Amino acid sequence: MKNPQTRALMIGKYGCLAMCYLYCMGIMPDTEGEMIKHVSTAIDKGLLDSECTVLNASALLEHFTGKKWHVVKKDVTDIDEIREAAPVRFDYNGNGHWVVVENGRIVFNSIADSVCVAKGHPTTARIITLRT
Repeated sequence: MKNPQTRALMIGKYGCLAMCYLYCMGIMPDTEGEMIKHVSTAIDKGLLDSECTVLNASALLEHFTGKKWHVVKKDVTDIDEIREAAPVRFDYNGNGHWVVVENGRIVFNSIADSVCVAKGHPTTARIITLRT
């Protein structure tokens, strides 16, 4: 452990996509600390960089589930088109935040009050399917 405050700050500021992927896989810990620990573990395993950028979404999902997944980037302008649980990025004023959308509504948001979600618009999604 070198810089625990830096790690906590990075996860808090930039860990939203990783948390969304975990939520989509049914990994919903009972506490915030447990979710943060999962993201920290993913950094330690090299699945995220030190700023929580997801380096390989399929590898991240496989690590936590043991199954092989296919992740496709898709441009979106309306969350109504999202049926299956998927991370969706909302952008506002040069900033972005990821949430999980399912059946056209937000079902998971790692931030209690996100300006990007409240004032922004959806721009991209990550469509997750099991590899066969």
